[in-house]
Amino acid sequence: MIAQRAVERIAEITARRHGAVVRRDGVLGRGLPKARAVVAGRRTRIEVEVAAAWGRPLEQVAAEVRQAVTEDVERFTGLGVDRVDVDITAVEPRAATGEAGGVGADGVERLAAKAPVAGPAARGFGLAGGLVLIALGAVGIAEMLRSTGLLRGQVIPQGWFGRTMVVAPAGWLRPAGIAAIVVGLILLVAAVKPRRRTHLAAGELVWIRPPAAARLAADSAARVDSVTAASADAKRRRLHATVTTFGDPSRVHDEVRTAIADRLSTVTPTPRIRVDLRED
Repeated sequence: MIAQRAVERIAEITARRHGAVVRRDGVLGRGLPKARAVVAGRRTRIEVEVAAAWGRPLEQVAAEVRQAVTEDVERFTGLGVDRVDVDITAVEPRAATGEAGGVGADGVERLAAKAPVAGPAARGFGLAGGLVLIALGAVGIAEMLRSTGLLRGQVIPQGWFGRTMVVAPAGWLRPAGIAAIVVGLILLVAAVKPRRRTHLAAGELVWIRPPAAARLAADSAARVDSVTAASADAKRRRLHATVTTFGDPSRVHDEVRTAIADRLSTVTPTPRIRVDLRED
């Protein structure tokens, strides 16, 4: 069964890729484009709310969005689309910027949808916190070196904090300074490290999580003749299926592997498939 939110997500991405549709971030909740879908069996009804760029006939924009949403939802989900209502609730002076996805057959420039990634890292805190900890660690080590005579002069000028301030070097400053520098470097690396991908691409507009790929694999394996039970678990680049069967192990192994590979043929990156058999 196709989830309602999956249909809504496909409709939103499709509408966003239209060259005359402007993406607007929402202050509370979802921004625009925003879709609402009702799924009943193998049929669906969709309502899409969009903001359009100034200068394009609104009737034409609504018709093109309606057609594109209908085609993409039917193509990617297999559901029949009974109706698509397009509400243009705002007109913007210019289109929002995005990654160009080329020009479609209808002559409309489309925007490429971005793949989902892990939640945003605390970049501001990581950068600021890392730099502060590295500075404090350097000061602590420098004060320790000054107390042993290896470094001359004031590390912290008294004028910075008032003439009454006196920094008294202690034995714990060296390990504390080293620890502060190490933690600061870790925060800096975490802040600038690219966020990892969390989904597998399942076509041009659809992404699925590895557990969803595992459920698809288990369903495909369970449909093979002589298989009485099937389960699977998946990572981004690995899928392990376990099946229980009373049939010929060699035949069942090959058929299960082929069935899973066919079901996940559009998934990128293609996972490595391992099949374990258990006798029933």
